[in-house]
Amino acid sequence: MKKTVTIGILCLAANCHLLLAQFDSQLSNYWATRSYFNPGYAGQSGKLELTGLYRLQWLGVEHAPKTGIILGEMPVKFFGKEHGVGVSMYNDQIGLFKTNLISGQYAFKLKLFGGQLSLGIQAGYISESFDGTKVEIPEDDESSDPNDEAIPLTQVSGNSIDGAFGIYYAAKNWYAGLSVTHLTAPQLELDENYLLEIPRSYYFTAGYNIALNNPLLELQPSVLLKTTEMSALRVEADSLVAETKQSAWKGMLKQTQLDVSLRMVYNKMFWGGLSWRKGDAVLVLLGGKFKMLEVGYAYDFPISDIIKGTSGSHELFIKYSIDMSLKKGKKNRHKSIRIL
Repeated sequence: MKKTVTIGILCLAANCHLLLAQFDSQLSNYWATRSYFNPGYAGQSGKLELTGLYRLQWLGVEHAPKTGIILGEMPVKFFGKEHGVGVSMYNDQIGLFKTNLISGQYAFKLKLFGGQLSLGIQAGYISESFDGTKVEIPEDDESSDPNDEAIPLTQVSGNSIDGAFGIYYAAKNWYAGLSVTHLTAPQLELDENYLLEIPRSYYFTAGYNIALNNPLLELQPSVLLKTTEMSALRVEADSLVAETKQSAWKGMLKQTQLDVSLRMVYNKMFWGGLSWRKGDAVLVLLGGKFKMLEVGYAYDFPISDIIKGTSGSHELFIKYSIDMSLKKGKKNRHKSIRIL
């Protein structure tokens, strides 16, 4: 009989001590990686941008998440209209699970109310694997059966098509965006017995640039609100429900994450700031921009009960950008070949 389980349930069975699925990973430098969760941002900066991010979450906690992201995006122009294109590559390891996602992005842009509105779509390929050979069930744990068919004891994997949609609006001093990832809630059949349902995630993000009396200083508050649907356990197996031949339980849980950040930028080159993630962590943000290279670091100091087992989380991103102009008469003019 086929068993449908969520990632959170399997992590508990594998002694991962994690209650909720990690789709999608939380990011502290979300303002620098907006195309990760909103394809409408692709090409928005007007530059060719390449971004790499790596996150180590909950240092000291066994099986804690490790996330790597690579983003590439640029503006393009055809049929007299501006567009954006991009690519997103994502790798996440949490417990005995490993997720890989590679996607292409397209954003249609139009001028509206003095700003620019972008409508973006994303399509990609997602794969998930679970290493059941590393499952450990304590012999003195009476609540778990080492022979329970709900726990894979071999390496299993599956894949599916994945998609996302986003709306992004940018004016002179502010921006806002709405998006949904894993649009079709793809189901990954790890083998003939195990099925994983990847939940949709909904995002709202906004930010504002506040010029101060000192022309070298600028305040940049921003917010990210994320809501993730969590498909509950549905089971059909004799070994999972005592004295019941067939049973099924369906439900829906939701996890909401709120990040509120405030950065001070000096001379458009260096920044420092603080961020607060509701019920989870207080963050320190540092970074700088050096010509075409931008580097940012975030440290998450936990304020939840997990502080008993971890010293915090670390996140680093590096972004490389090249100015591009889609306007006529501004096509990389140089006075001398020696400065090409």
